[in-house]
Amino acid sequence: MRILIGGDIKPTERDVDFFTEGKENIIWGDLAHDFKSADFTIANLETPLIEKETPIQKSGAVFGSPKEILNAVKNVNVSFLNLANNHILDHGIEGLNSTTKALNDYEIDFGGAGGSLDSASTPYRQKIKNKVVSILSYSEHEFNVATRSSGGANPLDIIDFVKKIREINKTSDFIILLYHGGKENYRLPTPKQQKLCKFFLEEGVNMVVCQHSHIGGAYEEHADGVVFYGQGNFVFDPWPIKRNWLYKGFLIDIQINENNAFEYKLIPYVHNSLNSNGVGIRKMTSQESETYLNSISSLSKKMSSSPNFVTDEWGKLSASLEDTYLSVLNGNGRLLRKINEKTGFLKTIYNNKRKLVLKNYLTCETHQEILQTILKRKHLEK
Repeated sequence: MRILIGGDIKPTERDVDFFTEGKENIIWGDLAHDFKSADFTIANLETPLIEKETPIQKSGAVFGSPKEILNAVKNVNVSFLNLANNHILDHGIEGLNSTTKALNDYEIDFGGAGGSLDSASTPYRQKIKNKVVSILSYSEHEFNVATRSSGGANPLDIIDFVKKIREINKTSDFIILLYHGGKENYRLPTPKQQKLCKFFLEEGVNMVVCQHSHIGGAYEEHADGVVFYGQGNFVFDPWPIKRNWLYKGFLIDIQINENNAFEYKLIPYVHNSLNSNGVGIRKMTSQESETYLNSISSLSKKMSSSPNFVTDEWGKLSASLEDTYLSVLNGNGRLLRKINEKTGFLKTIYNNKRKLVLKNYLTCETHQEILQTILKRKHLEK
């Protein structure tokens, strides 16, 4: 049995018409054949499908696409779309409802979001060639998550995960966990993310795929399974951003045998807009592929061979973001944040004592819960 996993799908102004017109060979290029020939295919739908704009109040980008983009998705036989991501509620419950209705109309399976926490957290199960494949989908908490009484994405909850994995382990031949989280534009996991993903594998998940980072990241094998810390943008054209790595990514190609043992390989691709005015993606040439995969392999080996590598690199990244984060916590707007990034003036205000107070409020579980409750209430009041 062959399963293919891709990352984020999000049409842009440059390619949305090709999506709606069902021109899959332009969008997916020579990867269209791989999708059509696989037994089961997975991707992340990084946009709600909307009939009208009903944007919520949030920080960050608001996405929305017409339901007709599914013409190109359907034409390459995408089997399952993950909705547990940070954009599924960009247009509120109306956008979520129109998304699930469109997917049902197009007969494309989905999971990871729903009208309540119960429906959002329900694992997906499918029998494929006499094998039962189960998918668990989780998202980090942003402006997107479901609650007991409202719809949204399935939030990461360790207690919920343990309960779910105990049940599906009994009847599943292969278990995939999709985790929409981690630091954007960063090729490594956070220390907590790495610990979490290894725990998923130890509890019986066969493969963990982290999406959301928009960059092809490291991977590691653990406890008879494997975790990937980022696949890169799939069909989510980064143009005109001038960051070479944003244009590259990989599919995960999985082969599962009669005894449920599995092998995997990476299929690297690149967006045609990297060096031209083209749209869509294509497989990398053999030389491009070798260079790209060697880079990922080298990073993965460093991560696996040094127990402190992830923590050390995370410390460097965090230090580089100190001025930006202090500005955000201080309530500064974009202009003052830029000034602080250049001058570091807030470091004179945030002395060691103030940083210790701040640390306590952000790390203590009870203080965290109080802050989250206050901010959630203020958000709802608006």
